[in-house]
Amino acid sequence: MSVCPCRSLDVVKLEFDKCCRPFVEGLSLASTAEALMRSRYTAYVVKNIGHIEKTQVATPNEVFDKEEALKWADSSEWLGLEIKKTQKGDKDDNTGIVEFVAHYKDKASGTELKHHETSLFTRQNGEWKFKEGQIHGAQPVKRLEPKIGRNDPCSCGSGKKFKKCCGA
Repeated sequence: MSVCPCRSLDVVKLEFDKCCRPFVEGLSLASTAEALMRSRYTAYVVKNIGHIEKTQVATPNEVFDKEEALKWADSSEWLGLEIKKTQKGDKDDNTGIVEFVAHYKDKASGTELKHHETSLFTRQNGEWKFKEGQIHGAQPVKRLEPKIGRNDPCSCGSGKKFKKCCGA
């Protein structure tokens, strides 16, 4: 009997088989927006990215990047889910909002991080789906390469200083 990953920071700790497993494996549908949110978090933990893709609204001209989602899931040690607040999203509603914090550790750096998001869910044909999310306090993007100074040689290989070439 293993504790479900979605409950690891909450007081109530249910078994995975009795909590998110039926949703993640497509055996049943989440009855509330919060239950779907919990199952989506758990899908990252157990690396079932198909559940993430299946439980979101299909948007024209937008493609879900399964490889990128799996890369994030693989590179993270998932520490727990904290539900901050929910609005609507019950069995009789058609929309719901869930504010949550996913706690995780970047495996490469060992840094503990938080993904704080407010997500909008909608019901389509009786099934809850993730529609969109707003990330709170998004962390700045880190440079992969060092910053080029104004007086450094230009990275294009022209031999000119950056400020006189591509930095002009």
